[in-house]
Amino acid sequence: MTTLLIAFGLLFVLMCLRVPVAISIGLAAMLAVAAELGWKVFPVSAQVMVDGVNSFVLIAAPFFMLAGEIMNRGGLTRRIFRLANALVGRLPGGLGQVNVMASMLFAGMTGSAISDAVGLGAMEIEAMRERGYDRKLSAAITAASSVIGPMIPPSVPMVIYGALAGVSIGSLFLAGLVPGILMGVALMITVAIYAKLGYCPVEEKVGRTEILGALWAALPSLALPVIVVGGIYSGFFTPTEAAVVATAYAGVLAMLYREISPREYAGILIRVGSATGALFLIVAATALLGWIVTRSGVMIEVALWLGANVSSQFELLLMVVALCLVVGLFMEPIAALVLLVPILLPAVKILQIDLVHFGIVVILSLMIGLLTPPVGLILFVVAKIAEISIQQMIKAIMPFLLTLIVVLLILTAFPAVVLVLPRLAYGLPVW
Repeated sequence: MTTLLIAFGLLFVLMCLRVPVAISIGLAAMLAVAAELGWKVFPVSAQVMVDGVNSFVLIAAPFFMLAGEIMNRGGLTRRIFRLANALVGRLPGGLGQVNVMASMLFAGMTGSAISDAVGLGAMEIEAMRERGYDRKLSAAITAASSVIGPMIPPSVPMVIYGALAGVSIGSLFLAGLVPGILMGVALMITVAIYAKLGYCPVEEKVGRTEILGALWAALPSLALPVIVVGGIYSGFFTPTEAAVVATAYAGVLAMLYREISPREYAGILIRVGSATGALFLIVAATALLGWIVTRSGVMIEVALWLGANVSSQFELLLMVVALCLVVGLFMEPIAALVLLVPILLPAVKILQIDLVHFGIVVILSLMIGLLTPPVGLILFVVAKIAEISIQQMIKAIMPFLLTLIVVLLILTAFPAVVLVLPRLAYGLPVW
């Protein structure tokens, strides 16, 4: 136990010093292994880390990332924004509503909050600035709507969680649809309230011709999540094969749109390769830390303590939500997911919590952690895009952050809301 406390203390210190997450976790884990096994630390660490990433399911993650990057660079962003503007631009809040709707549509292409914030953020904030929107409000809406990305399939965090917990990725993809839509609706209501208070200009009404034209232009791109989820549930291909199909489909669309030159593909592959390397290094390092935690018996003690002292599923889930929001202050979602899930799973199984519901709650909690002041990663990304201070960003995001937390609590308290689509797909009772 002392060794683990030292390891986690070192991890916290290294992360406070802004040492990369994977290196921080790896050094802390190797220190713990060395304290127990001495010079065997190197062969043992190498074996455990290789085993940690030796998963067929994990291969889906880089392919989904590649598909999203190709579609982001291939003209999809502009088409999605045009469609969102045609559908909801006339609602109270105008481009604020477009911002949220575009994130919901774009989510099915990338499955990444950061990709959404970067891919759509600059375009959305600039468009809102030109229409007279307050820069701080524009940044807050952009940041809040970006966390919808990992909830609507395909989703890289869901792939990671499915591999860790042994849960059907297809079920996770279906389970994320309703929460993603609820998040979008809640944010749109919040934007409408701002509009009623006079913070948003009134937009011009879009004609039917523009709506049909925008829909026709975006329709091929919108088919991607349908192909992925439909293919998995029809049994036509596995989640990993679905990721490859999604990448191939994105490549065909990019060729048709002719907005990516052959030279740009090299840059795309380099960026995705770099991101994949960082992702797998985090998974490998966290696998080593998880191995030493399991070896210490702490996971069993935590599970037994929670099983004896937590009286209900909802109580445990509230504890998990609070833990994830705090962890989200200083750790990237993927690293936090890989670290926390193996520790919490035994207690979750003791209390017979549905693993799909648990996964959605954990992922959403960690995504909201990206918005949590003072060090939420998306706050810094969007503040830089909008050219405002982090203090202004934090003040502007608070109403939207509270809205998302309310949605999170509703999804935590009512599992049926999350599980309705997976249960319908398997022919099970909804309630």
